Amino acid sequence: MTALQSLKGASIVALCWGLAAPAFAEPKGAATEIDEVVITARKREERLRDVPVAATALSADDLKDMGGLANAQQLLANVPGVNFANTSNALTSDVSIRGSGTSRATNAEAGVGLFVDGAFIGGGNVAGRTFAGIDLFDVSRVEVLRGVQGGLGGRNAEGGSINVILARPTHRFEGYAFATAAMHDKYELELVTNLPIDEHWAARVSLDYGKQSKGFYHLFAIDQYADATERQFGRAQLNYTNGNFTANAMVERANERTPGLVYQVVTFANANFPQGYYTDKYETAWNSPSAGKQRLTDFEFTTSLDLGWATLATVSNLRDRRGQNQYDRDGLSPDFFQPLIATPGRVSASGLATIRATDYGLGGDQVDHARITYHDVHLSGAAQRLTWVAGGEYYLLNDTPSNILSKTPTTASPNAGTISRSRLRFESYAFYGELGFDLTSQLNLSGDLRYTHDDEDFLQRQYVYVTDVPITTPSLNPTGSRQQGNVSYTATLAYKPTGQMLLYAKVGSAYRAGGFNGNLGDARQPIPIPLEFDNETMTAYEVGFKGNLTSNLFLTAAAYSNHFDNLVLQGDNGCRISLPSCPVQATSFAFNAGPARLWGIEVEATARAQVAGGALRVTVGGSRQGGHVTGGVDKGFKQPQQPKWTETFSATYRHDLARGVVGFVNVNGSGRQGGVQEANQTTLLHDYGVFNLRGGLDWKSYELTGYVNNAGDKSYLVFHAPTATGDVRRYNQPRTYGVQLRYSW
Repeated sequence: MTALQSLKGASIVALCWGLAAPAFAEPKGAATEIDEVVITARKREERLRDVPVAATALSADDLKDMGGLANAQQLLANVPGVNFANTSNALTSDVSIRGSGTSRATNAEAGVGLFVDGAFIGGGNVAGRTFAGIDLFDVSRVEVLRGVQGGLGGRNAEGGSINVILARPTHRFEGYAFATAAMHDKYELELVTNLPIDEHWAARVSLDYGKQSKGFYHLFAIDQYADATERQFGRAQLNYTNGNFTANAMVERANERTPGLVYQVVTFANANFPQGYYTDKYETAWNSPSAGKQRLTDFEFTTSLDLGWATLATVSNLRDRRGQNQYDRDGLSPDFFQPLIATPGRVSASGLATIRATDYGLGGDQVDHARITYHDVHLSGAAQRLTWVAGGEYYLLNDTPSNILSKTPTTASPNAGTISRSRLRFESYAFYGELGFDLTSQLNLSGDLRYTHDDEDFLQRQYVYVTDVPITTPSLNPTGSRQQGNVSYTATLAYKPTGQMLLYAKVGSAYRAGGFNGNLGDARQPIPIPLEFDNETMTAYEVGFKGNLTSNLFLTAAAYSNHFDNLVLQGDNGCRISLPSCPVQATSFAFNAGPARLWGIEVEATARAQVAGGALRVTVGGSRQGGHVTGGVDKGFKQPQQPKWTETFSATYRHDLARGVVGFVNVNGSGRQGGVQEANQTTLLHDYGVFNLRGGLDWKSYELTGYVNNAGDKSYLVFHAPTATGDVRRYNQPRTYGVQLRYSW
């Protein structure tokens, strides 16, 4: 039985068990009831069960059961309808919800709103489409809202929004130390302490240091590991509370190395190589470094003031992020070809000449420096049958990316390659509001409205690498400016047949910000690249249900239809090394494909029960998605990075073993099937089903755990670029394992 079949079977069994659980659960009111989760993703505190949105909220205990969050992919694996567009480098990967757009090799942003403590942190050429590692460290909860959130969430919140809430200082002396030791010489230590100062002041200090010196992907030519990692995180917070007023100041700094880009090269049989060749998945022949690096400095200041008739809340965030993505452009080196040359029949005379004439110094290095300023101020209140929110926000992104394409100087071409330097300034302000009215004690009508104005300026210039001699080709030096306004809204009708159930119907709109293509390609290209692409706008329709079917079974279900006016897709200019009319690497770009309609159905159920004297909690979810482009030259095409099916599953069981000793086990997994990887429709998303295991003992203040990630050692392609002459393939991480020890006080 495959891991995917096991996951599907486990999901079905878990859901059937959840529906049957009331037969042997404790009576209503016992500890098996589903928790009351409070979220703030809609600018005010609300119970999750009362929010007419398909949402998943992961509490600190949920995250602890999963062993913490190492990256955004691990977080989103627990949410139905979500796809993580994995480039094998965490910095350049994309988040997609309900088929929202991903354009990984372009300047386009993901169609998901990314927030930390209510501050928008997205934007930037490298690492601007997902969370940094420190964003998922010492977290209080994570709120994932699926479906259009343009009215309150702002730009890019088409498929939904993700709001990470960091743990705040409290007036208790508490904390924890958390140590991990794992394969590949990996170790990590977290230390978090909460320090009450007096009745008004409290502080919290969070530190993390970890390193993995080895890995699976060995670059044997330079003796480095592409998936080696290191992290140095530090965060300090000071909280002041006086009556109805609270203020929190935070500063954090992160230095992080994440797994780098790595891929396998496959060349089919040809005149030069009669049997073809392929590089090994793990012992790869790169002679240029592969690493993702990020340095982040963050300042955050939040306030909350209860005025009696309303609550005034503010958040200000200054985020300085430097990202780097190093890679080998050809994925080959002379070391790889030596054994091929020594084997009869593998290399022809023309192939030997080709090997000797090839430049193996083709390196790539993307670097950017993004500075993000964000301010939000809003009032929220309730009066009799009314609830309301009114506010405004300001966002400023200054980004200066550079892209180095290095090569070996020769007599014919005595330069070391090229470097493109860009400057992007994106300034945006918005005003928004929401009004809800109880038509009856069970029926509520609400609506939100936002006006956003964007100003964007872009400039790029290309130079000879090292000497900085300008390259004056116009297509390599684009300049552009855009100004655009947008009105987004949501209207929702919600009905509560009981105090524990909610039915809703909604219509809403959102947009994904347009932008500029930094490289306009080659003059010989078959497909011209436009300088800019417009905003992607959409209108969404959704119906849903959430609530307790029994005291210990909570169900969320939703069906939606998203209508896009000018879908943004990623394409390329058609150039290929093997194309005589344009014999260079293809240049990727973003463009507006036209109208599209995407649809889907999602279900997520959480159940608790007492089983064999222990407490069991199970969450199972899934989605079915579809749709296509409905007009233009790509009519009938599917949306890239939108799986046909997704599944999620998590189960935690705790049982008292002896006085003060509790045993526990957690199993969680995810899977997907169907869908296309790219707009060309010929490259498919690869199916997978993976699951992780954790188990251990909890004794007083100590917790000892063993874990196995990708326990079935499932291997699948996260990226596939097939051509007529060969393939480029990137794979997921194989099985990993380790032990963890936590001490809490």
